[in-house]
Amino acid sequence: MTRPTRQETRTMFDLPGLRRHVPLAVALGVDSIGTGISGPLLLLFLTRVADLPLAQAGLTLSATFAVALVVPAIVGQVVTRTGGRNVLLAAQVLQAAGLAGLLVARDLPAVAACTLVAAIGQRAFWSSVFAVIADASDSGPADDKDRWFALTNMVQNTGYALGALTAGALLLIPGDLPYLLAVGTNAACFAVSALLLLGYRPNRQEHTETPAATPAAPIRAHRIPSWPYLGLIGVGALFAFCSTILGSGLGVYVVDGLAGPAAVVGPLLAINTVLSAFGQAPAVRLTRRYSRVRVMVVAGLIWCVWGLYTAALGIAAPATLIVPGLVLSVLVYSVAELLHGPRSIAYAADAAPAGQRSTYLSWFQYSFAIANIAAPGVFAATFTVDPELPWVVTAVVALVACVGLVLVAKALPPQARRP
Repeated sequence: MTRPTRQETRTMFDLPGLRRHVPLAVALGVDSIGTGISGPLLLLFLTRVADLPLAQAGLTLSATFAVALVVPAIVGQVVTRTGGRNVLLAAQVLQAAGLAGLLVARDLPAVAACTLVAAIGQRAFWSSVFAVIADASDSGPADDKDRWFALTNMVQNTGYALGALTAGALLLIPGDLPYLLAVGTNAACFAVSALLLLGYRPNRQEHTETPAATPAAPIRAHRIPSWPYLGLIGVGALFAFCSTILGSGLGVYVVDGLAGPAAVVGPLLAINTVLSAFGQAPAVRLTRRYSRVRVMVVAGLIWCVWGLYTAALGIAAPATLIVPGLVLSVLVYSVAELLHGPRSIAYAADAAPAGQRSTYLSWFQYSFAIANIAAPGVFAATFTVDPELPWVVTAVVALVACVGLVLVAKALPPQARRP
């Protein structure tokens, strides 16, 4: 039996052209492993190792994340002048420095300064990584962009899963050592990712460069996206809310809303993580014949049905069907996530005007930032009214997102709809 060739392997897994871009893919994987290790333990690190009160630790993280929201608007301008890879590398250095500083910070001002540096690096990472991936995809055929975003989502989700498993293993160690190891390992992963990016050389001039200003296109036009694209960012925030709400509220809903066993929360989230890690490329391949807008609308409609179904579990499902019903709920949710994820970012990349892609993709980062801020608060506020209400609200949000996308797409470049 002969071994499959590189081309056959690429076709089998629907991989994009990775030539010269392996360091980028590996750097993203290393980054996500480190984030998966320390992310779930960061608040515990601040309360147990840095010895901050819980309320003070939570407020510190929220405040630094809020301050870092100014970063995407700035990064777009920096990327056009220095290149996306350089900004991505700087973001990893900032995150490594911030977390390394936390290992020795033991008072509130020092902790706040370190978390702010890390938060700025994190926001700079997400504000530049889409442009770097889009640039990498330009070296292949037209439909490589969707496959590239699917591949990087798979790599990152796999890294998060491995990191979360490692974090769980670390918690078996008594004392403060697990938290120190988690934060230290994450800092080291960021440093390794930066070294990999340092050796990464895109094989062509990046498309994120902004052309010189002309009377017809003054430089000011590059700073804020057009109104249709701002509408796309708003619609993206609605979709991102749907993709964030499960992680924000599933545990509370299972335990307090359904009186279900807390032990099922971890496996349910693991199902979603595994599907996200291995299903995105096949989802892109199976839906390639359809336009990106149509696929995203279908994803939104699935989220709408999922929200109503999940709410119905708390109203009509008998106790014996709660766990099987939750498994089905997560499966349906994951299908919507697989359809929406790579298509949405590829569409945002191709909907940006030529020469301004980095600026527009940096602003598109606000859709995720808004959703990450809104989802926990909306869930908490609606759950206190009725345990099923958060999922009904999510269904409505998904439906509004579908209508909004169809309307916004009419004002965006039609070629962005299909690779």
